[in-house]
Amino acid sequence: MAQTYLMLLWHMHQPFYKDLAEGRYVMPWVRLHALKDYWGMAAILREFPSVHLTFNLVPSLVAQIEDYANATASESPYEVAFKPADKLTAKDREILLGQAFQVNRGLLDRLPRFRELDEKAGAAGERPRASVRLSTQDWRDLQVVSQLAWFDEIYLAADSQVRGLVLKARGYSEADKRVLYNKEIELFRVTLEEYRAAGARGQIELSTSPFYHPILPLLCDASIAAESHPGVNLPRQRFCHPEDARAQ
Repeated sequence: MAQTYLMLLWHMHQPFYKDLAEGRYVMPWVRLHALKDYWGMAAILREFPSVHLTFNLVPSLVAQIEDYANATASESPYEVAFKPADKLTAKDREILLGQAFQVNRGLLDRLPRFRELDEKAGAAGERPRASVRLSTQDWRDLQVVSQLAWFDEIYLAADSQVRGLVLKARGYSEADKRVLYNKEIELFRVTLEEYRAAGARGQIELSTSPFYHPILPLLCDASIAAESHPGVNLPRQRFCHPEDARAQ
């Protein structure tokens, strides 16, 4: 019987969420998934040295992770998450409520206090009135648990300070938030290092794609889309620019 060779390739991509005109991030997903997924995907391989994988790291993702790792990323939900709870404005609270609970049930249920605050804040239609239901301590706890819920489980188990915040469960202080902020920066910084280390020991191979998205074939000739999607609506004027592909 012929031997079958299996290659596993993980495609790691996020759109470029930074508004270059404003110099600010309009969405938090690179930051949140950097807390939950990207480091852990490489770190877990240390437990399985015989497993070999390929990771495709899209440059738009790498650049954004580096921005957060260098503490140079500006993003409203991120800033509100670490602002002193007693200084939160009505707009800040609106941002926090709008972002904190954009999680699946699995993340919400990781921390009982997070679930409790979700119930206290009420359904989405009731949340504009949540300010009168939530105390300053509630807001501070929400700032913390809505971040902790995203942390990679391996990192949570290995880092005593982050684990201590989880075990504390409620009644967080501003000092706790500073610890959390520093730990997030630390995790952002070791994320790409973990991939370098895995590559250096020969356990993974790294590939890449055009900066914003792996669309080289479409840059060369957009009509190629009809090969995989017969009947797809194509531009009336044919888009065919292989020189753009070479520039990428």
